[in-house]
Amino acid sequence: MTGFRTKRWRVTPRMAQRVRVRLSRLFGATGPILPLVQRNRLLFGLVLCSTLCTLSFSLAFVLRFELSVLDQAAINWHTWWTRTLPLVVLIRLAVFLLFGLHRVSWRFASAHDVIPVVSSVIVSTALVVPAVLFMWANSFPRSVLAIDALLSVLFIAGARFSYRLFEEIIAGIGAGKREKVIIVGAGAAGNLTVRAMLTRGLVDYWPVAILDDDPCKQGSTIQGVPVLGPISIVAGLALDTGAKAIVMALPTANTNDFYRIIRQCKATGLPLKTIPDLGQILRSSNVVTRISDFRLEDLLRRRPIRPDVPEIQEFLYKRSVLVTGAAGSIGSELCRQIAEQGTSRLICLDKDENGLFRLEHNLKSIAGTTQLEFYLADIRDRGRLDRLFSGFRPDMVFHAAAYKHVPILQLHPVEAVRNNVGGTRQLAELADVYGVDNFLMISTDKAVNPTSVMGATKRIAERIVRARNTRSGTRFCTIRFGNVLGSAGSVVELFQKQIRDGKPVTVTHKDIERYFMTIPEAVHLVLYAATMGQGGETYILDMGEPVKIDKLARQIIQLSGLMPDVDVPIVYTGLRPGEKLFEELWTDRESPQGTDHPGILMAPCEDILPKRLDDEVVRLLRSAEQNNLDGIWDGILKLVPSFQGRTNGAAHIPPDHPTSAETSA
Repeated sequence: MTGFRTKRWRVTPRMAQRVRVRLSRLFGATGPILPLVQRNRLLFGLVLCSTLCTLSFSLAFVLRFELSVLDQAAINWHTWWTRTLPLVVLIRLAVFLLFGLHRVSWRFASAHDVIPVVSSVIVSTALVVPAVLFMWANSFPRSVLAIDALLSVLFIAGARFSYRLFEEIIAGIGAGKREKVIIVGAGAAGNLTVRAMLTRGLVDYWPVAILDDDPCKQGSTIQGVPVLGPISIVAGLALDTGAKAIVMALPTANTNDFYRIIRQCKATGLPLKTIPDLGQILRSSNVVTRISDFRLEDLLRRRPIRPDVPEIQEFLYKRSVLVTGAAGSIGSELCRQIAEQGTSRLICLDKDENGLFRLEHNLKSIAGTTQLEFYLADIRDRGRLDRLFSGFRPDMVFHAAAYKHVPILQLHPVEAVRNNVGGTRQLAELADVYGVDNFLMISTDKAVNPTSVMGATKRIAERIVRARNTRSGTRFCTIRFGNVLGSAGSVVELFQKQIRDGKPVTVTHKDIERYFMTIPEAVHLVLYAATMGQGGETYILDMGEPVKIDKLARQIIQLSGLMPDVDVPIVYTGLRPGEKLFEELWTDRESPQGTDHPGILMAPCEDILPKRLDDEVVRLLRSAEQNNLDGIWDGILKLVPSFQGRTNGAAHIPPDHPTSAETSA
């Protein structure tokens, strides 16, 4: 046999992928086994439990009599076994069905699933003991029942966890084809993320390491993945492991630590990923199902959003809902969240043809049984609106259509008045005429002590809605909030573009502050506020603490891997026409109060409406139709006495820089 060399077998990525494909074909969702089991879940559960109970009871006799060193006398135990086995199996099956063990998912088996297994075995054993003693009096060996109970727990729980292990083995075969990632965070969120990657939840990713600053977690493993050290070593670890991305799993990190961690991870040059709605995932203990690119909106660390709020589901169920401004940032998210709640019909109104086309494409995949209608119209066109209301008869209206850019509207007051005031007035009138149940108008913090035409027109619109509520069967209310991240033309979008283009980042004033929240959170709170409205309320969203725009600009530059004032200069350009230094969410007269939802405040209706409001609004709109600027400025000042901006020929001049005390006065 000289010269014979043993061939070394090596599992190549191609071989591993072939094995994985064959196993997936056999045991996957499209294979023959899994669908058969799912269709006959009860039968499969009964057969498997019967087999395991038979095995445990039989093995209990073998261990008690054949392997005992204490009992040397030969005892024929087969009679006890054959006559007692059917009784034991039937009692165990009945108790297992009573405890619902056949309904527990094997795929997501966890330590919590051991409790009902142990409980059911204890109860069934307690029933078996008197039955067996009744049959055999005192001759039956009681130790067999104790051994059987222990083995039953081990076999049934072990079978469940073996299924999970089998899934992880299948997932591990061919892992070389998957994207290697480093997970930052070894807490509960990190554990759920790793679990999803090792099963079928996130099949495109493979965790190679976990990092965490907690010394107690370093050196341990999570689902077999090592926690190698603090986050500061991420750059070197990325090179050593060949990782292609970093997944953030840090729902409880404070803001300072979060920014530090982001900067360290950004320095690697690898793309950052995050898990949406981590708080919701942690509350429900569900496996993570998707990973998205890290966005600057994630820096806000806002409260998580629950998609399954019973109040919202009940409020929208089987209703016909109209959303104006449906193609805009807020409107499109409103349509998306409403469509997911099971409403019968969703009418999406906008004058932007391209925006409606994109919205239709996005909504059709999530609408389910909701009937979608896309209506191309301008809210200033009374005839089109009348045909819409008479044809579709909406039960509720979410009015999100408005012109919003402060500097542009400051120089185009005619269009601001016609759209924001005239459009709102027509919608409110038609909602009243056609018996709409609920009408909710979305307003802005710029309507409080306004210094801009945009803010003033929204303030007038708020008053139109509240005045209409006093003489209508429709419940009219308003919801007011500040800026949202991710909207078209937002400051974050501008900063990112300036950094990409290699230009200075422009900030209007070093001390300027704004309130921010994410679009999904704002819309979720809008829907919840709609469920509370009785008519006439002004709801205000809890925006948290205001953010200094200068600080935000510097953070965005740092997260881009650059240094503020070194790699990217910051230029202060001065306030723009109509722009405030500090925004407010309510007036001195309003004094908002808490509601049932921690993110929503309600301002009492103490704002005194101007006398002859309707007549003054009609005069204002007539001035706009006649392009009479003097009439427009006069009408705005009569309808909004708190207007602090410059008027007429001086409208293009930015307002003075008020202090915070002056702003609140």
